[in-house]
Amino acid sequence: MSASSKGGLLRRGYIYFAHLDKLRPVLVLSPDVRNELASDLIAIPCSTHRSIAPTHVHLRRGEGGLTEASVLKCEQITTLYKGDVRRQSLGSALSPTRLYEVERAVLRAIGVPVPLE
Repeated sequence: MSASSKGGLLRRGYIYFAHLDKLRPVLVLSPDVRNELASDLIAIPCSTHRSIAPTHVHLRRGEGGLTEASVLKCEQITTLYKGDVRRQSLGSALSPTRLYEVERAVLRAIGVPVPLE
C-alpha cells in the first residue's frame, strides 16, 4: 500500500485517475495541506499523445505507476473536485527532479520566462 492510499489523502507528486473528458491520469500538484482541507485540488492531466512543447514534461512508462510513456500537459493545469479523483495512486510519487521540471513548465505556461535546461 503506498503512502498516498492511507486514509484516502490525495498527495502532491502522485498520479491518480480522474474524470475529465474521460478517465485519465492526473498529477496532483497542490500542497498536501490544501489537499486535506479544500474540496478541490490542483492537477495536471497526462496524455499518451506525446508532443514536444516547453510546457510539456515527458514521463517514462512505469514512472509514477503509468502503464505507458506519457506527457504532463502543464498548460492545462486545472482544479478538480476531489470527488472526481480516485483515491488510490497509480504508483509511487514522482522524483523531486521530475516535480521541479513540472514546476518550471507550469511557470512557462503562465508566462514567466523560464529558460529551458
